[in-house]
Amino acid sequence: MSFSTLPFLFYFLPAFLAVYYILPARFRNAVLALGSLLFYWLGAGTGALLVLVALILVNFAAGRLIEDAHGDERRAWLILALACDVGSLFYFKYMGWFLENLGRLTNTDFSFFRVALPLGVSFYVFQSIAYVADVYRGDAEAERSLLDYAAFQAMFPQLVMGPILRLRDVSAELHTKRPFSRAAVESGFSLFVVGLGCKVVLADQLASLWTALERIGFAYLSAPLAWFGAVGYSLQLYYDFAGYSLMAMGLARMLGFVIPRNFDLPYCSRSISEFWRRWHITLGTWFRDYLYIPLGGSRRGKARTALALTVVWFFTGLWHGASWNFVLWGIVLLFFILLEKFCIGSFLKKHALLSHLYLLFVIPQTWVVFRITKLSDIGAYFSRLFPFFGTHSAVSAQDALKLLASYWWLLLLAIFFCLPQPRRFYEKHRGTLLIDLPLFVLFWVCVYFIATSSGNAFLYSRF
Repeated sequence: MSFSTLPFLFYFLPAFLAVYYILPARFRNAVLALGSLLFYWLGAGTGALLVLVALILVNFAAGRLIEDAHGDERRAWLILALACDVGSLFYFKYMGWFLENLGRLTNTDFSFFRVALPLGVSFYVFQSIAYVADVYRGDAEAERSLLDYAAFQAMFPQLVMGPILRLRDVSAELHTKRPFSRAAVESGFSLFVVGLGCKVVLADQLASLWTALERIGFAYLSAPLAWFGAVGYSLQLYYDFAGYSLMAMGLARMLGFVIPRNFDLPYCSRSISEFWRRWHITLGTWFRDYLYIPLGGSRRGKARTALALTVVWFFTGLWHGASWNFVLWGIVLLFFILLEKFCIGSFLKKHALLSHLYLLFVIPQTWVVFRITKLSDIGAYFSRLFPFFGTHSAVSAQDALKLLASYWWLLLLAIFFCLPQPRRFYEKHRGTLLIDLPLFVLFWVCVYFIATSSGNAFLYSRF
């Protein structure tokens, strides 16, 4: 079940909120845990639910065992928990890809191996790893109640696509009664509607642009259309994922929780490094705290820093999918981040306009690598981005003009809402008619779009 569907908006969410607030406050974690598991089952099915429940039980037990043990025994329980988490993620997400590549090397057919990917497994496994690691390091106390832990781990607003939570992010609210607050519900619903608009009005409408490019064929695009498509997909992906994150924040606020912001106007950045501090913030923080810093970070010289960044970006790419284009995407980003860190970083800091132009030139190209799974198709697309290096240089730019006539207003609207001014206006006037009336209209516009379209799944739900 997706947030941008009529059954969620008009059946699940009202029914869940009614039960959540009608029952006594001491039952709210139980309602949240059971309601979240129901939400997940409706969207992912029984098999995926069993995987989630099994990992909840394993990590809850591991947290208590780690906290109660001493010395090497604590380390043993940590390793066992990590083996279960990482092993589950590898089995469901990477085993088929691994066997496929092994089969090519050994001329062996492993095509019989097919396992369905549980919805959101990359997100909740990373959250589980963070929990047991924090308990081991003394950064968090192990949960003593299974219901409380399940409410934290399976919280439906962020279960499928993040933000990736740390226990300390929500520990205070998790262990309080969270009384009903009209202001919190209104504020949360407003944030939810903003995110819904990002998804339904912007991301879903931009999705057809990339579909048109695929129908034409990447090798036969004009250079203007190739760039137009790269920019369009960059905006589509942003509003799809950032829209979900805003909806998650809004839903959590309605339930009495404040969860971290996952996006902070990334396209206003002045470097690739800054962009990735503003995009999918909780994933970047996870890799920083559990991989980059333990590997030495920037404290042990340039060579160790380069090694740590290489490991982080290899696994960042692979985290997004079991495909070589994601590995290549991570390597490309690594190249620019190392370039900024050791060569051009000071130049970018001194030249604001050039640094913005540099970012806006590079990032859409990296999203092309992210989007296209076949390496040969990536090559074909880049031959159109830079036609003086490729073939079909006589392709007419009329294709771009035709699509621009249909999408120019959407592109301008999407670019405008990437700027800080709309957020500032919202923060200044929220709770007034200047915000509430447009959001009321926006909600019903979204309902109309949802009711009259086949719907588009969230792009990050497949990760």
